[in-house]
Amino acid sequence: MRRELVVDLALILITMVVFWPLGRCQFINYDDPVYVTKNLPVQQGLTPAGVLWAFRTIVSGNWHPVTCLSHMLDCQLFGVHAGAHHVINLVFHMANTLLLFHVLRRMTGELWASAVVAALFAWHPLHVESVAWVSERKDVLSTFFGLLAIWAYWRYTRGEKHAVRSYLLAVVFLALGLMSKPMLVTWPFVFLLLDVWPLGRVPGFAFESPVVSGSGARRVTITHLLLEKLPFLVLALVFCVITFLTQRGASTMITEGSFTVPERLFNVLVSYVRYLGKTAWPVHLAVFYPYPNYPNPKWPAWQMLGSAALLASITMAVLWRARHRPFLAVGWFWFLGTLVPVIGLVQVGDQSLADRYSYIPLIGLFIMIVWGGKCLAGRRRHAQVVLAVAVTVALFACLVGTSLQLRYWRNSEVLWRHALEVTGSNVPACSGLGYTLLDEGRTDEGVTELNKLFQIQPNFAEGHYRIAVALYQRGRIRESMDQYRAALRCNPNSPVFLNNLAWALATAEDPSLRNGEEAVRLAERACALTDYRNPSYADTLAAAYAEAGRYEDAVRMAEKARALALALGKTDLAERTRRLLELYRADRPYHEVSRTN
Repeated sequence: MRRELVVDLALILITMVVFWPLGRCQFINYDDPVYVTKNLPVQQGLTPAGVLWAFRTIVSGNWHPVTCLSHMLDCQLFGVHAGAHHVINLVFHMANTLLLFHVLRRMTGELWASAVVAALFAWHPLHVESVAWVSERKDVLSTFFGLLAIWAYWRYTRGEKHAVRSYLLAVVFLALGLMSKPMLVTWPFVFLLLDVWPLGRVPGFAFESPVVSGSGARRVTITHLLLEKLPFLVLALVFCVITFLTQRGASTMITEGSFTVPERLFNVLVSYVRYLGKTAWPVHLAVFYPYPNYPNPKWPAWQMLGSAALLASITMAVLWRARHRPFLAVGWFWFLGTLVPVIGLVQVGDQSLADRYSYIPLIGLFIMIVWGGKCLAGRRRHAQVVLAVAVTVALFACLVGTSLQLRYWRNSEVLWRHALEVTGSNVPACSGLGYTLLDEGRTDEGVTELNKLFQIQPNFAEGHYRIAVALYQRGRIRESMDQYRAALRCNPNSPVFLNNLAWALATAEDPSLRNGEEAVRLAERACALTDYRNPSYADTLAAAYAEAGRYEDAVRMAEKARALALALGKTDLAERTRRLLELYRADRPYHEVSRTN
């Protein structure tokens, strides 16, 4: 126990020191606004209404109420303070590190091998993204519950007095993990792997005692092994369906028409090998990795064939040694299997791979490497010294790499400039940097960056819209109108684009920019698309009617806008609309310098 305590303290202290700069990091403009900084229900903290919202709402194409509740609790305790949110991510990462160490220690009986796997997990640069990105709370949180599920499952397999309670706890922890992030749908498969090694529950496998210490688990029949996985499998299938439906409904899923089946399969082969490469040599890491030659992705033939050959060779090798070196097969299939939900077979988003997706899968590779090295060294003193030196160098390199990688997560501008350096021009990186500059008031710099984006994807409506908003806020109304029109050419049915251009046409201070008839046409279209239920859009239509000289219509629509605003609790909008009503009743239009919705 004393040695375990020393390991615990070392893991905690070193992890805390290396990740301590997170406390000074800001939120970034990639998903953080959706999860925290612009999410009003989350910012209101834990309330009865907020809890109901968390279980009823799809956020960023996913149903993960436990993650939403976690962000709510952060806001309840710390407000929208970026450093505190980052520190909570770090706390979960340290908890995961300790859980992984103790789970492996109990199941295998190996102290130092378990400690090294936990240290690699804690300090590997590929895991920086999962810890340093507030939006990836779902990653560290789901892993926390996933490891607790493994702990409970191990206790169940020992057949002790409270085995049934442990089994039920495993089910509960898995459910909580799935409600944090659905990547744990592979956990029934992970339990089966653990049955093979280190639990030794599968008949027909003869393990060598120097490699696997007795875990206390009982051997059972294959039928029993499969039947006891049914509750876990049902949970996994339910969440597979939920995830598929929510992501398809939220339009985050890329259909076959965007990336064909062959393109996705080729990317799967290459991405598995790229993950291996980044594990061995974690440099040039970025928050986004585009497909090659996007939007018509094509990997070189030599990469596809070479990747297929390498994966097949490793698979055959670990299967050949499975009976006597089962940790190789278990670690390898852990890596392959837990990546399946995010490897791109069902494409979600435009990324070809992502560092955050490796948070759980790398555990399998670390098990292969550490137990494989231990097996190679055997009892030879010289080999053990070489192994110890190699482990020390690897862990030190991980600490240095993680420290360097953390620097890029200071703020959005640094993160996106680094991504562009690593991956070249691509839509997320160009737009991320451009939006950052616009939000900081560096309008011309932001427009320059977004113009690079339009060279890649000319019909990127969101880019034109964000430029239009920034220009309008700075009184550059004519340029803003041009950008709104460009956005509408890309997406002619966007109520927001229609509404904002209509408002500018109706209320611009410069008479040469106003056009009441066009404003009415655009505003009526925006209201029709939203069934006349949006008070802001109705307010814009009232202003357009007034500019066109249709004051009776303006009064009628302004009254409707005010009623809608009051019904929705938007008292500020209702009060402003009341003041505008006085103008319209006096047959006067409303003009202002700038406004956005």
